[in-house]
Amino acid sequence: MKSMQKINKFEAIALIVIITINQIILNLPSTIILSTGSSAWINIIIISILAILFCILICKLFKRFPSNDIVDISEYLGGKFFKILVGILYISFFVLMSALFLRYFSNNIKQIYFEKSPIVFLLLLFLIPISITAKLGIKSIARANLILTPIVLLSMIILFISTAKLFITQNLFPILGFGANETFLIGLTNIYSFVSFAYIYFLVPLLKNPEDFKKISIWSIVISAINLFLGVVCLIMLFPFIPFSDEMLSIYLVARLIEFGKFLQRVDAVFILIWILSLFSFLSVNVSFINKILKKLLTLKNHREMSFSVCAVIFSISLLFANISNIKFTQTVFLKYFTIGLVFIFSLFILILANLKFKKEKT
Repeated sequence: MKSMQKINKFEAIALIVIITINQIILNLPSTIILSTGSSAWINIIIISILAILFCILICKLFKRFPSNDIVDISEYLGGKFFKILVGILYISFFVLMSALFLRYFSNNIKQIYFEKSPIVFLLLLFLIPISITAKLGIKSIARANLILTPIVLLSMIILFISTAKLFITQNLFPILGFGANETFLIGLTNIYSFVSFAYIYFLVPLLKNPEDFKKISIWSIVISAINLFLGVVCLIMLFPFIPFSDEMLSIYLVARLIEFGKFLQRVDAVFILIWILSLFSFLSVNVSFINKILKKLLTLKNHREMSFSVCAVIFSISLLFANISNIKFTQTVFLKYFTIGLVFIFSLFILILANLKFKKEKT
C-alpha cells in the first residue's frame, strides 16, 4: 500500500470511534438496559475495564506482526486455507453488521418521516452513494470521517447536557437492577458492545506509523466506553427501563425531548441528519474493509471495483429481514454471540498461537 493511502492516528481513532457511535444510535444502550435493568451503568463500567485490558493484550500480541492484520497472521499460522476461512468469517461479519444496521435505521427513518415510501428506496438511498464513496479508498473515507466524528460526538454531548434537567436519579435504583447474576456474570456477554475490536484487527497495515497502534487502540476504546456509559446513564435516568420499545430508536426519543426556547423546537430533525451522515461513514468503512479482505483472498489488482457487488450483497441481505423483530433477534442473539465467538475468542486464539509459533521458530 502506498504511504499516501495510509491514515494518521487521529483518522484511525475517529474511524474506530464512529463504529461504537453507530451502535449507540441504533439502540445498543437500550439493549443493554433491557438485559441488566437499572444496573446497566455498573455493567458498562465492568465491561469497559475488561475491554481496555483486552485491548492491551491485543496490542502486545500484535507487536511481533508490525505490518500484518488478522488475515495475514492467519495465513502465517495455518496457511492459505486458514487465511480464506478467517477472511470469509470476517467478510460475513461485516456484511451482516452492515445489512442489520442499514435495515434497522431505514425502518426507523421510514416510520418517522416516510411512512408510505417503499423500504427499497430508502435502502438504495444509502447504498448507491456508499458504493461510490468506497471506491475512493480508506484514506478519503478516513479524512471525511475525521470531520464528521467530532460533530457526531458533539451531538451526543448536547443530547446529554440538554436533557440533564429531566434526569430522575431514582431510576438508577435498585443498584443491582435485575440482580447480581445479570450484572456481573451474564452481563459480561455485553462485551460484544466493543465490536470495534473487529476493525482494530485490520488497522495496523493502514497506519502511517504502526508504532502508534497501541495508543490508537486504547484511546479508541476509552472514548467508545465513555460514550457508551453516557448513553446508558442518559436513557436510564430519562425513562423507566421496562417499557423500552425496539420499534423506535431510543436515542431519537431523547432528541424529541430537547427544546431551545419557544422558537426552536423539534430539533430532532437536525440530529437525524447527523446520524444519517454517521451511518454513511459506518457503511463506507465496512465496504472498504470488505474490499480489502477480498483483495487478499482473491489477489485482486483493483479491489475497489468490488464496491458495487458488495453493496448489492448488503442490499439483498437487508431485504431478508421481514420486520423489526427479526432484525432485533438477529442483532441481540445471533450477532451478539457471533461477535463474542469470532472477535473475542477465535481471533484471540489466532494471535496467541501465532505468537507461540513465532517464538518457537526464533528459538
